[in-house]
Amino acid sequence: MKKTNRLLVVLFAVFTVCFYSCEELFGIEEEEDAIINSTVCNGYVGPSNIDQQYDYQCQAAYAYKCNGEEDALRKQCAYYKELQRQLDLPDCDYCD
Repeated sequence: MKKTNRLLVVLFAVFTVCFYSCEELFGIEEEEDAIINSTVCNGYVGPSNIDQQYDYQCQAAYAYKCNGEEDALRKQCAYYKELQRQLDLPDCDYCD
């Protein structure tokens, strides 16, 4: 009887730890989504007359700037400016 009770207590403890760990993990993910979705921006306005693949690079800069991700914005803008120099692309207004 003692072994059964101990086994049940151990199983309950493992289940409880797993449940709260998963809840915490998914709760953090939901908070990150809430941060991104709560950021208010005026809407993306990118360079005109460029290939969509390069426009995506400017859109990424917009998203980083909009969400206050300064390091990612700096890296993205450096990449866009390199492309701009090589391919004669127009300026991306979010990389000032």
